[in-house]
Amino acid sequence: MQPDPLTWWRSEFGNVAPVGYVLRRYLHSNWTRFHALPESKRYPESQDEVSELLRRHSQVASELFSTGEMIYVFQSRHSDSRRKLGAKHAIAGSQLREASAMLSANPGAVAREEAEILVTRALATKWKPDFFDRLVSEIASEQEFLVALAAPSSRNVYCPYDGGMDIFSFSVNPSHLEKRFPAWMSDRPDKL
Repeated sequence: MQPDPLTWWRSEFGNVAPVGYVLRRYLHSNWTRFHALPESKRYPESQDEVSELLRRHSQVASELFSTGEMIYVFQSRHSDSRRKLGAKHAIAGSQLREASAMLSANPGAVAREEAEILVTRALATKWKPDFFDRLVSEIASEQEFLVALAAPSSRNVYCPYDGGMDIFSFSVNPSHLEKRFPAWMSDRPDKL
């Protein structure tokens, strides 16, 4: 039987969309953030910076996922994005399932606005760090966005964004990760 990532997500995290900025509100005690480039630089401007960005993403993700481990990859879009773009819902060349879930960017809000609802699609695959280099590069250059990778065995969630990664860790305390990679963190008290 094929795994159903969307059913798993809802059973573990409810109606909260698998998006870093959303999850920070609901999983704050499991959250930390790392920047992908020195001095919190947002975008790479050279091949050396792209290599550094990929190295950092790979090292942090390898703390959360094991090679060959089942992971679920989620991509969310605002509910009108697909119609505007006329694009297929895909991640780094991999077509996502036609099934989708309408998940909230603001669960519990009294007034539901269109912008608060995200259409989320998913795929099940195995963790292979090099395979995801293309995806991370596309996110860093704003070609892709609102992506999350989650391991059903640990509940760890990794949300790359253009500038770094939001991490929601259940198998290891986020403070342990912060001690492993302190130079990759923001100097700000809120870690942003």
